[in-house]
Amino acid sequence: MEEQTNNTTALTKWLIDYTEIHSISLTALAHAAGLSSGTLRSLINHPERIPTIETCIRLSLATDKLPEDIVSMAGVPTPQHLVLEQLHPERGELLRIYDQLSSSLRVILVEIARAIQLVQIESGMEMTTET
Repeated sequence: MEEQTNNTTALTKWLIDYTEIHSISLTALAHAAGLSSGTLRSLINHPERIPTIETCIRLSLATDKLPEDIVSMAGVPTPQHLVLEQLHPERGELLRIYDQLSSSLRVILVEIARAIQLVQIESGMEMTTET
């Protein structure tokens, strides 16, 4: 069993402050971010662990923090060319699904996406680049 450390990092301090300010448990915050219930507690108990970029982005989506702020607090090494806003977890899932489709099904999927986009435009729904 790993020994718990008492060091804090910018991320662990922010997580503790966030949960206190918003009266939310680490477990509830983890669930809101789509993470397993022990993920955030593990980061608090073992601050030497560096979360994945996906964890940081999911945490960002569930809070008021920008992904780059969380990545920076966590000390996650990222290539300079990486655009964090393009790493929404659902975008990755969509790409994996797309890659598994045959060529003809890919064409159909793109046509469906374009039709959805057209309906969105015609109905006056705001288009979003939110990630």
